[in-house]
Amino acid sequence: MPVAPPSPVHPASPGGAGPAPYGLAAPHALATEAGAAVRRAGGNAVDAAVAAAVALTVVYPHQCAVGGDLVALVALPDGRVVSVNGSGAAAAAADPTAVTGPRMPVTGPLTVTVPGVVAGWATLHRIAGRLPWERLFADAIDYARQGVPTAPGVATALRSEAPLLTADPGMRAVFFPDGTPLAEGSPLRQPALADTLARLASEGPAALYEGELGARLVATLRAIGSPLTPDDFARHATETGEPLSAVFHGEEYLTAPPNSQGLHLLQALGIVARLPMDAQLLGADADLTARIFDAVTRDRDRHLADPRHVDVPVAELLGGAHLDRLAAEVRSAPRPTAAELGAVRRNEAVRPSGDTVAVVAADDEGYAVSLIQSLFHSFGSGILDPTTGIVLHNRGSFFDLAPDAPNRLAGGKRPAHTLMPVLTRRDGAVTGAHGTMGGKAQPQIHTQLALRIAAGDGPAEALGRPRWVIGGLGVDEPAQVASVEGAVPQDVVTALTRGGYRVDVCADQDEQVGHGQLVRRSPSGTGFDAGTDPRSDGSVSVA
Repeated sequence: MPVAPPSPVHPASPGGAGPAPYGLAAPHALATEAGAAVRRAGGNAVDAAVAAAVALTVVYPHQCAVGGDLVALVALPDGRVVSVNGSGAAAAAADPTAVTGPRMPVTGPLTVTVPGVVAGWATLHRIAGRLPWERLFADAIDYARQGVPTAPGVATALRSEAPLLTADPGMRAVFFPDGTPLAEGSPLRQPALADTLARLASEGPAALYEGELGARLVATLRAIGSPLTPDDFARHATETGEPLSAVFHGEEYLTAPPNSQGLHLLQALGIVARLPMDAQLLGADADLTARIFDAVTRDRDRHLADPRHVDVPVAELLGGAHLDRLAAEVRSAPRPTAAELGAVRRNEAVRPSGDTVAVVAADDEGYAVSLIQSLFHSFGSGILDPTTGIVLHNRGSFFDLAPDAPNRLAGGKRPAHTLMPVLTRRDGAVTGAHGTMGGKAQPQIHTQLALRIAAGDGPAEALGRPRWVIGGLGVDEPAQVASVEGAVPQDVVTALTRGGYRVDVCADQDEQVGHGQLVRRSPSGTGFDAGTDPRSDGSVSVA
């Protein structure tokens, strides 16, 4: 198990009078400030990103936690880019035949896999960190112990998820202290989580994977029906390797390999490149874009799984012949008659808020990171261990139970994963760090951002534009649905309807179409521009 390395790990590049220019973006302002404070203390972009990520587990607990997963890409000054897979596996004793029902439950103890985020932070620190491991936890510990104002996104999620959360004693105690959900701005205090973070800071990840913290989690989970054991925690290790990449509009897009769904972004960009150059893919020809998303989603559902257990045909899926075939299908798909068109409806339902956060950072020393961490669904499994203050994810709910499914639940297997970090390069130099939440729609959101950037948008402009995603966002919702923000232009709505999609119009700046974070090299080539999505509670730090 990786243990936090001594400090300093990676000294600063010589010759500078002060910190090199950098950019950082995160979906909560206090997390951004934690990263910026680490930067001011002499840390590099990776230190800043990890500190922000740790802080987010305190201030954004509906979207990420110590009990979740992490997938990241980190670029190093020597030109290497390392994929860091911090996703955890199912219990060795997991048995798909013991699960009642045709599919995995959405919440509860059977959905909890080994949480990999802490080991992921340690791996990033070992690869590229400069400051002492303990320093990266300082602000998060203070936030948890002293309390922070409940963020708007957290308050919305607490209201939406109240029936699930109030059924769990740990959740009730932290988030419903007087029997009602914490309101926006009210103090959110998490003393047990502060103690846990302090222990992780002083002992390193071994405290979770080999020590008392993990033992407490296992005891809580086994008492309510989980098959996880201390041995499952002890076996966990972060996986590092080479990223996948493809060139789009002259820029190299890099992302994580399976079990991450990142390859399906590269597929989408490859299909876009095979369509007519004058296609208005974010306008009057949006139905073509939707069909691209349909095509890559089908590939994901057929193939994505843990490559340690099944063969994921990455080379074939990204190969020219396969992308040519998909592009031909997109171009030739018949458009329905007027009688067959989907209806447009205004969606008044409030969907659960949250699932994932992105932290992105880059600096002029050559460090850059796209760090994605998650609970999967809002507040994950709905379980908060009261002895540690840790909220536990429900990543195992993404497993399949069909006997012939590549992503079928099995002991020691990682589920197919929605988390997909993205870095961009041009001529070998990093030009951007991109990240987004949005669950299964993350490839769609990244594709729209890539198209916006290729058209000349800066980070804030690209993130602020109206968005849409296709595919049912909830359990049992049909796939041929487009969730469209109210400000999306009418030609897009017309195109999606013409393409046979039922169009659900949601609010403007609605989190259900995802929120992203971007850091991009400035057009002048000196310094960085950063943008945080207005759908989040975030901020940026640029210096």
